[in-house]
Amino acid sequence: MGKREAFAFVAIPLLVAAIIWLPPVVFLAILGAVVLIATDELLTMARGAGHAVGRWLPLAVTTAVLVSSWRFGLTGAAVATIAAVIVLPSAQLLHTTSPEGSLSGVAVATFAALYMGLAGVCLGWLRTLPDGNLGIWLVLFFLATIWIGDSGAYYVGSHLGRHRMSPRISPNKTWEGLAGSVVTTFAAAAALKQLFGLPFPWVHTMVLAAILTIAAPLGDLVESQLKRDAGVKDSSSLIPGHGGLFDRTDSLIYAAPPVLGYLLAFGLI
Repeated sequence: MGKREAFAFVAIPLLVAAIIWLPPVVFLAILGAVVLIATDELLTMARGAGHAVGRWLPLAVTTAVLVSSWRFGLTGAAVATIAAVIVLPSAQLLHTTSPEGSLSGVAVATFAALYMGLAGVCLGWLRTLPDGNLGIWLVLFFLATIWIGDSGAYYVGSHLGRHRMSPRISPNKTWEGLAGSVVTTFAAAAALKQLFGLPFPWVHTMVLAAILTIAAPLGDLVESQLKRDAGVKDSSSLIPGHGGLFDRTDSLIYAAPPVLGYLLAFGLI
């Protein structure tokens, strides 16, 4: 068993157990910690690339976005977002290099706090917005479908991949791997709907699978372009065989907002 499989073998059952048997606040706490570590990795990448961005204030603002949104809903999210776009540019005035590097520093800090924070909020809402146990099965459906699709892309791409999707951004990703991801994502969505007893009509389940087949690989490519620009292979070396938490959550972070938006738009939760 490689490091990639060994980590998944240990971590995934623990996370699933926490989602099913522990209160929602525990999942939010775990998710919040993951988002903050991934945000810190993004900020570290940016500083390594020469951007004049701080550490603790963007992390504090990201925390405020998460906590305010989960505690007070859309009102909390709106207030925290407004505060972020005021506080972070203003704080750049105190940076030791200001005004040099201020444009990129403000852009990175604001992007990190809002991209990571609001996407994390959406993933947390998948667990807490639905009534009863639906939130449990919905977030498990979301996570498992993406993980299975990602595994399909990895193993099919590793063995059959010949044609690169985006050589400049992510040379290891292939069209064959993408095809493997599409097949396994739709198969996983169909199986998990039955296993978890999700009350959505089949057409909505298949649309959710389609959203994930697009959003998950795009999230991976978005992170890859940021790493490529920063000149790093992984966001960190935190997880043996996997890189950093930003590497492991890029698809989840990117896919959560469109999935939540679809569910809300069609009154499914």
